[in-house]
Amino acid sequence: MRRVMSLALVGTLVGWALAQETAPTFQYRFKEGQQEQYEGKIELTGNLPIPGAAGMAGSLVLNLTMFMKTEKVEENGAKVTTGLQAFEAVFNGQPFPVGLDMAKSVIPDSTATVNPQGKLSGLQGGGGLMGFQLPGFDPRNMATMLVPTELPPTPLTNGATWEFTRAFGEGADAFKVTLKARYEGMEEVNGTKYLKIVQNFEQPIESYQDAFYQPTTDKNNAARVTRGTMKGTMTLWFHPEDGVLYRATVQASLDQTTEPIKKDGSEVKDFERESTQLGLNGTITRKATVANTEKTSS
Repeated sequence: MRRVMSLALVGTLVGWALAQETAPTFQYRFKEGQQEQYEGKIELTGNLPIPGAAGMAGSLVLNLTMFMKTEKVEENGAKVTTGLQAFEAVFNGQPFPVGLDMAKSVIPDSTATVNPQGKLSGLQGGGGLMGFQLPGFDPRNMATMLVPTELPPTPLTNGATWEFTRAFGEGADAFKVTLKARYEGMEEVNGTKYLKIVQNFEQPIESYQDAFYQPTTDKNNAARVTRGTMKGTMTLWFHPEDGVLYRATVQASLDQTTEPIKKDGSEVKDFERESTQLGLNGTITRKATVANTEKTSS
């Protein structure tokens, strides 16, 4: 009986080991001259902190065409340029007066270095399209949207979980977000099998502003404080051979309140508080690629 059980246990372990060995190994892969194109749709609902509609309740839909071009492949990763190719906005069902030129003045073409595990460095870019932060996307640089996860150092196996932190901004004032990721295995989409990764985030917010509504790290002399929470889920599908993002969806929410800091200790009145409740739903889908196969990053 013990021999039968031992053989069964050995068979189970061998099967498990073989399953681990045949698990897909995924890395981001970039070729010099390669250009990826993505279409995105982002819908914001709630109190919208955007120019021309600040604080107004409603729905803002952003339709984007984005590109990511590999300029050079080096030992530490691939240098990529990202940016917008098309942009339109619709507010409460009506065209919103923000065209491509205005959008590119806020989010100009930007550069970054991406290693095969998806770690970003050397991010360079402009400002921000929206007056708030959402984990997973740094509005200074589209690379944070098109390279949305950092891979673990070990091969992917079904159910594997890991965490990684991304810093948006530079220095001590950088906005840092921790994302929790889980590999869900292979999933077939439109006849092709893709690697599926689900990421969750929940980030507390606490920031301070001076008397002129400008950000400050000097809490003792700050005039206003903003507190709240943002959270959500990203679902990502990656092409196993091409080594790039195929599709991403995100559902997120932001709930925050800004109020004055009363130096005299008096009570803050309700009318002095500014609350923002915002929901976000978005999709990004790979549309086209142009590749030069002379040199690759993996």
